[in-house]
Amino acid sequence: MSTQQDRGRARGRGRMTAIPEKNDEIGRPGDIAGAIQSTAALSSQTLISGTGYVHSTSPSLIPSETITESDAANPEKFRRGGAPTIMQSAPRGKGVEHLIGEFAQMSVHSLGRSSSRSIPWSDLPRTRPESCIDKRGTSGDVIPLIANYIKILSAPTWELFQYHIGFKPDIIEQRKMRRELIIQHRECIKDVAFDGTTMYSFDDLGDEKLFHSRHPVTNENIDIILRKTAKSSPESPNFFHLANLIVRKLLQISGMKMIGRNYYQFDRKIELERYRLTLFPGFMTNVNVYEGSLMINVDLSHKVINKTTIYQRLQDIFNQTNDIKRAQDIATKELVGQIVLTTYNSKTYKLDEIAWDKDPKFAFKKRDGREQSLVQYYNERYRLQISDEAQPLLLSKPSKRDRRAGITGPIMFMREMAQHTHVDPMIRYARLNEFIHDIYDNKEAQKELEKWNINLCDNLVEFEARILDNEQILYNDRAIQYKSEEADWSREGRAMKHINAKNLNNWILVYPLKEQVTEFIYSLRHVCQPMGMNVESPDTVQLPNDRSETYLDALTAKVKKNTDLVLCILPNDRKDRYDAIKKYLCLDNPVPSQMVLSKTLSKRGQLMSVATKIGIQLNAKLGGEIWGVNIPSKTLMIIGIDSYHDSRHKDVSVGAFVASVNPSCTRYYSQIIYQRTTQELMDGLARCIRDSLSEFHRVNNALPEKIVLYRDGVSDGQLAVVAEHELPQIVSTFPKIMPGYEPKLAVVIIKKRGNARFFARNGRNIINPPPGTIIDHTVTNSDWYDFYLISQCARQGTVAPTHYNVIWDRTNLKGTIRVPAVCQYAHKLAFLVGQSLHQDFHPTLADKLFYL
Repeated sequence: MSTQQDRGRARGRGRMTAIPEKNDEIGRPGDIAGAIQSTAALSSQTLISGTGYVHSTSPSLIPSETITESDAANPEKFRRGGAPTIMQSAPRGKGVEHLIGEFAQMSVHSLGRSSSRSIPWSDLPRTRPESCIDKRGTSGDVIPLIANYIKILSAPTWELFQYHIGFKPDIIEQRKMRRELIIQHRECIKDVAFDGTTMYSFDDLGDEKLFHSRHPVTNENIDIILRKTAKSSPESPNFFHLANLIVRKLLQISGMKMIGRNYYQFDRKIELERYRLTLFPGFMTNVNVYEGSLMINVDLSHKVINKTTIYQRLQDIFNQTNDIKRAQDIATKELVGQIVLTTYNSKTYKLDEIAWDKDPKFAFKKRDGREQSLVQYYNERYRLQISDEAQPLLLSKPSKRDRRAGITGPIMFMREMAQHTHVDPMIRYARLNEFIHDIYDNKEAQKELEKWNINLCDNLVEFEARILDNEQILYNDRAIQYKSEEADWSREGRAMKHINAKNLNNWILVYPLKEQVTEFIYSLRHVCQPMGMNVESPDTVQLPNDRSETYLDALTAKVKKNTDLVLCILPNDRKDRYDAIKKYLCLDNPVPSQMVLSKTLSKRGQLMSVATKIGIQLNAKLGGEIWGVNIPSKTLMIIGIDSYHDSRHKDVSVGAFVASVNPSCTRYYSQIIYQRTTQELMDGLARCIRDSLSEFHRVNNALPEKIVLYRDGVSDGQLAVVAEHELPQIVSTFPKIMPGYEPKLAVVIIKKRGNARFFARNGRNIINPPPGTIIDHTVTNSDWYDFYLISQCARQGTVAPTHYNVIWDRTNLKGTIRVPAVCQYAHKLAFLVGQSLHQDFHPTLADKLFYL
């Protein structure tokens, strides 16, 4: 197994969702730190007394822990090099609670980068081509499916009044506190749905209404201003917003508690004591209009909380050394960029900096011009009493989405945890039906639905989908078929000659002192022969130790211009060593390279299988072609684009561009776009298209007549940017290549991590639909030319479909284009550059899949 594994994505772009960050070490769960959201009062930065504990007004959320006397009594301990002191609060005299580190929200729904659960599809641009009258396909066999959607059956006939809620002075941030202020006027404001800023009521309170309230903590006078903004009916686009509020209310009534954007069943928590983790099962929901029907998309969610607090982690760090500066450096390196959960508002935030020189006495100017310290701010805003005023602060810089809830990553899924989070279709189906029945069996929930005159279907939605015909897998001398229920031909492919096999004549094998490589070399040479690869014996380099410098010294001495490939055996997946080797072999001395962990080669009984997989990967990295499928057009180019946040330069994104350059779409040309702004992306995209077309012309002596571009990494909210800016930029590039050149273009937005799940029946069992299942109606968007495709076999858990949204199509292609591998390649390239290289790779590698 190569260490060049896909370590997952670490981004989130939905409204009010976190941008997850990758951990600095490959495969190692990160210790978590966090920071608080920005506020208008704190302008461009937010400082929070975050190194210690806080008391929450919702004590059921996080377990309590007692403060030690020595820490509380010695506020200067941190300044002298001990562990940082803590912030505590006891407004009700009931102890203290943690500022807790959050490992991740490890549910399939929250891993997506482009989930825009809060955006009604009616607010998104219509991208369905006018020529697409009926997007339903007809090929393939029919298969009955069940989806994780619940229909809202009845159409209410009421009319609602929508109000914007304002507070003066504008210091009330917590939704719970805002609700308390409104409840003071329950006689006038009743039967409402409220999300913190927007309120719906059956009562017409006038165009503008003023109410006077008192702050329950400070006794300060607070004015509540209600301004009527609209009248809403069930046919109104705003109804989806109200429906989401009603569903959230149903979850609250059912006893669930909100963390981030989702609701969790705290009474069903699972303690993983071995890992000091608590797992909370729950649900995510989203109401939207799907092909003309209002439905609730509901899926399982799991919140994993790390019981180790920030305070405990910092204490550990400072107890390991008497050097204050060193301890601060270690803490900063480990914690900055991570995500935490603050219990006083159940939000997650990203830590940008630890302000060692600031403390809670830090004062800022409010909008009314008055100065206020953070001690006062937290007392008034969150009912928190800070007792230690000497602690350093955590700093979070606001962004366009400054209230975020999401995941850290990556997390090594322990088997014990995977048993609870990777549920199979039968269990997931049962849990979703429990969700429906819990609502139906709850009298208060039914009363809430009756109040709004809404009825829910008592079953998940069912419909008919299609299974596409299997593809033939083309090798050099013959084609093979695979079992449709598995879509796996790796066993048959071991003895198949590759379409274009590259010989490995001059290669270097670098390995640590204790490794035994003779058997591996024999196995690799043996298994590559049937593939058509001739593998000579390598130039072996045995290292005295496994330090990064030792690897680099060996490579510097051995790598020559005629070196075909370098294979390094690594004792573990330490990131700094991996990055150093990759930088040297991708930037300084460009040679395709393969990293292999020692433990991968330690299982002697599996060595032939491991060697086979490595041999296939080596041929791809050398520019070889493994297998292909029948392409409906011989003058077709397929492009994949994906992006990744640079882990070193936080304001920079790495855009990866991969394009096919031969008729069988088995050879590729890769490029990188560094972007800080939309304009930089546009300019870089034009350059990449121009260069890839030039490479296609060099290989084929002609330009492609048709181009299919797959665009990954785009949220629903960014769809307009792609349609209105990127697309015209792409189209305008073609005539600049050659006057009159106008290839037929299709642009497809891909979302691999959405919230839709599909189930098939097999007798009395519920199973995953087979690979090749396509869903193009019922749960799709009537304004889009979109569909779901299940393209893989999930051996564990419930299969996740890929969503395709065709926003432009002039190709008139018949059949299916089933080679969106360019998107997977683009992701791997963006990840390598964003995590390890941090700059463009050497151009001599552009025609090789060196990043696999």
